[in-house]
Amino acid sequence: MAHTKNYPFYDWIPKPLGIIILIMLFCPIMFINGAYTINSGEMSSGLGIISEHIQYASYAGAIGMVVFAPFMQRVLAVRRPKMMLMTGFILLFWLSYICAITDSWLLLMLCSLITGFIRMALTLVNLFALILYAFKIEASDIITPGAEATDPVVADKNDQAKGLTQPIIYLFFMLFAQAGNSLTAWLAYEYEWQYVYYYMMGMLMLSIVVVLSTMKYQRHLKKLNFNLRQFGDVIAASLMMMAGSFILIYGKTLDWFDNYYIRLAAILFLLSTAALIFIEGNLKHPYLKLGVFKQKNVIFASITFIMLMMINCSAMFVSVFTSISMKIDNFQNAMLGNYSLVGYVIGAILCMILSALKIPFKYIFAFGFSFITAYAIYMYFQYQSMGLYEHMIWATILRSTGMMILYTMCAVLGSIRLPLKYMSSWIFVMLFARSIIGPTVGTAIYSNLLNERQQHYMATLSTGVDLMNPEIAGSFNQTVKGGQFMQGHSAETATTLATMQVSGRIQVQAMLSALKEITGWTIFASILFIIIVLCVRYKQPEYPGILNLKEKGAYVEKELA
Repeated sequence: MAHTKNYPFYDWIPKPLGIIILIMLFCPIMFINGAYTINSGEMSSGLGIISEHIQYASYAGAIGMVVFAPFMQRVLAVRRPKMMLMTGFILLFWLSYICAITDSWLLLMLCSLITGFIRMALTLVNLFALILYAFKIEASDIITPGAEATDPVVADKNDQAKGLTQPIIYLFFMLFAQAGNSLTAWLAYEYEWQYVYYYMMGMLMLSIVVVLSTMKYQRHLKKLNFNLRQFGDVIAASLMMMAGSFILIYGKTLDWFDNYYIRLAAILFLLSTAALIFIEGNLKHPYLKLGVFKQKNVIFASITFIMLMMINCSAMFVSVFTSISMKIDNFQNAMLGNYSLVGYVIGAILCMILSALKIPFKYIFAFGFSFITAYAIYMYFQYQSMGLYEHMIWATILRSTGMMILYTMCAVLGSIRLPLKYMSSWIFVMLFARSIIGPTVGTAIYSNLLNERQQHYMATLSTGVDLMNPEIAGSFNQTVKGGQFMQGHSAETATTLATMQVSGRIQVQAMLSALKEITGWTIFASILFIIIVLCVRYKQPEYPGILNLKEKGAYVEKELA
């Protein structure tokens, strides 16, 4: 495909400025979201809704990104950055406006779903435009079905190159994602949660002006080929994931299957799953190619992703611990998350080194899980009534390093020797495992365990806590007298305050005990995952480029035979 000079910009735009513009356009794309879970406390209190609604809306955004994946190749084939960026930014502007003024969590959820769909499209369009503009590489041609390397030597070199380049790409997006979390947390802390949406609207307006004034509209290129029949698949896939997420997120709050809505969601999940499988199995050109599930590396990578994201949900305990032990707010917790950038950089560098050394995947995965294990062991000894903020920094770095290694190399494993006709389906499966199944199952397990174990320890620690206990009686009576004579409360009010103080102390101790116990089980789970990844036989490229010519020729003849 021949492009105009200085594609996609006007000729008067110098190349360095064009690269800066394309990089900066990732800011509104990566920062925007329908629901910002890092501000869930402010949003839920401002809207008068439970925090599960915000969490569910956030997962709806992730589902929107997942269901777009099968359209990836046909959207990139259009090669019209200006048209797509302008359309996407305008739609995101109005979606952000609706989210800012609505008080309906259902509308917030729907806007989040559409926002995720558009975000995924804009991310890919802008990324491939940047690769072409900066490096003169038409990346969309590389992933076009039929463009696979037929020479095994070349194919193995391409697979090795993925281990060197994908860490850089993932690091790039991780940095933007963390910057977005920090910005939204700061805006909600300094102003109100609505200001996050207003700021995003301003950023989108600026981006629209920049795109309109600097990019050239590409004419006489391939049209976007969509039809309404294909969106039936999108609806079935969306309903399947939305219903499954609803069960896991609201199960504890609505008492699981004793609730009508949970039962309804379960029925909807089964019907939509069956409908999606039936549709994809009977279409000539399916939305999701089910043959992707016959690829062993895809299965192994997806399972590893699920294990990673499940155990990564233990990071929620850091926020719980800092809130009860250090009394810090959401903004300070968000700032603590900035130290994960250090872990991301370390993880990306380690990925490139391990790939360059041609270390087998099972050892790389075990190495990544070892960082998660070290994080859990470290936190096990940190759970105490008087924790230090500085000690949480090392935990954040350890966890993010292991996460980056596994995050990147699982994506590499799934794409090795993968026929390009399955590429978009692999992206769907990867995002489904990484952003939906793993996090929702992990969050459900950890939140339910934390609630159950806290109640258990409260019942245990409350035994013997009465006025017959000299220590409790002395503290209780002192608090009552202080409330009466120093604060001027009545005897009844002072007694209530003293009771609440004793109860609060027991709650804190019960929470710390629950955190320590569950973290102990997390350590065992991490060790189990290390054993699992070491026992699985992955399809490892042999990278014959290091062999001499005679060995290389023998290798090629063997593979072709």
